[in-house]
Amino acid sequence: MPWGLILALSGLADRLYYQTWAFPPFRFLYFNIAQSLSVFYGRNDWHYYISQGFPLLLTAALPFGILGVWRALYGGYFIRLQLAVTVLFVTLALSLISHKEVRFIYPILPMLHVITAEALVSTIYSPQHTDSPSSGNSVAPRAPKFWKFVLSILVAINILIAFYASVIHQSGVTSVLAYLRKDHESRNTNTTIGFLMPCHSTPWRSHLIHPTMHAWALTCEPPVNLPPAARAAYLDEADIFYADPSLFLRTHFAPPPLPGKKAAGSAEKRQWPDSIVFFEQLQPVLEDVLKGNAYVECWRGFNTHWHDDWRRRGDVVVWCLGGS
Repeated sequence: MPWGLILALSGLADRLYYQTWAFPPFRFLYFNIAQSLSVFYGRNDWHYYISQGFPLLLTAALPFGILGVWRALYGGYFIRLQLAVTVLFVTLALSLISHKEVRFIYPILPMLHVITAEALVSTIYSPQHTDSPSSGNSVAPRAPKFWKFVLSILVAINILIAFYASVIHQSGVTSVLAYLRKDHESRNTNTTIGFLMPCHSTPWRSHLIHPTMHAWALTCEPPVNLPPAARAAYLDEADIFYADPSLFLRTHFAPPPLPGKKAAGSAEKRQWPDSIVFFEQLQPVLEDVLKGNAYVECWRGFNTHWHDDWRRRGDVVVWCLGGS
């Protein structure tokens, strides 16, 4: 299909969706590079995709991925050269943005698979010729026992990593939503839930599907309309909360409910919810602020053995109002 037709169809689709003429790639570059607003979601080193992104995508096959890119650049079929150049160009372009995430380079993963597969196969397998050089015949390629052992180890490592990352690591942030949904369904009443967590810590609305589940979380909107001079001092709600959680709770929330009593109402301050969801590291603060209150622990789930973000360390904990 001609490139012009593809761009025309893409532009028409964007016009129908946004109800105005828009070019999303330009907006992406303008937001992330010209305005540099993505830094409010975190900064990463320039080598993030090389030192962390590719190892996460290729895991045990990383050495063959490096070899495959090298071979594609310095010899081989033209199509593999195109794939290697695309991989490097996309990685370089995204590395210019201060905020980096592995998911940003997911689109190049199929290309990496093609490049890596060629290097792996050509390294492990080699054609075995017959005893007669003049015959020109050869049998199917056969891997030496050493490479079969190496390949088995690589597959085993990938399976272990996949199992740990999919089933164990950070499992609490999804398990807690399943608990909240089942708990709500068992009571079938209006439920309020507050997430005292960093932004995007849970899958959120993919699980909390009932319209009678009223949930809120700490926000982290970027300063889109602020002038550049004012952005340096900008703090979103989550930043303000974690700068002093105790002060935030005492100044932004109504007085906490006491056992056997209704929560004090306040039109200006946030009301305490039926359930509070937080990471274990925040528990000492909540125990101090809500001392003698009507909340009790009603669920706790393992989340991860380690985390690079201190705000997300420990179990995921749920406190329920009055033990409900």
